Amino acid sequence: MALRAHRANRAHAVHRPHFAVWLRTACFLMAVAAAPGALAFDVEQLASQEIPSAHLVGQGSFSRMGFHLYDAALFSGANRLSANWSTHPLVLDVRYARSFKSHTLVQRSLIEMSKLQLGTDAERQHWAEELARILPDVSAGQHLTGVFRPGDGTRFYSDGKLIGQIAGDAFGRAFFAIWLDPRTSAPDLRAELISDAR
Repeated sequence: MALRAHRANRAHAVHRPHFAVWLRTACFLMAVAAAPGALAFDVEQLASQEIPSAHLVGQGSFSRMGFHLYDAALFSGANRLSANWSTHPLVLDVRYARSFKSHTLVQRSLIEMSKLQLGTDAERQHWAEELARILPDVSAGQHLTGVFRPGDGTRFYSDGKLIGQIAGDAFGRAFFAIWLDPRTSAPDLRAELISDAR
């Protein structure tokens, strides 16, 4: 009986250092993951990958009825953006301040494009179906980034990970117009995003 207990204690002692190493490693990894900015998404890096000459054109926040909904940043290779903004490659990053369902994001996009009378009813319905396939539910702090390159369609990223693409310049112009068209429902944000709207 004493011999069996001695062997059990030896086995326990042999495995204890391994467990201690595992525990220290696990604690270290959790601390790194929790550290502010440890795994932060770098939108400037993504913009530079998509558009080598990209630089920040403008940024701002959007609120409605006193609620902060998101922050947005616009990148382009052009020095100035004006009425011909849709002829330039663009990167628009939206960092959400609140959680939203995919359905809400899609419907809001559809409503705004309809208000601007961009595309036909059939085109907008098709675009809504494509967006519903691509856009995820989002939580506070999450980034959705749209990249429009004329002739190459529009790509979407979630925190830097490619999640889908929609072909055709018509969609890209209609989608970015939600923020950049002079008739946008968020003129103050447009003024912050687009250089010569100030």
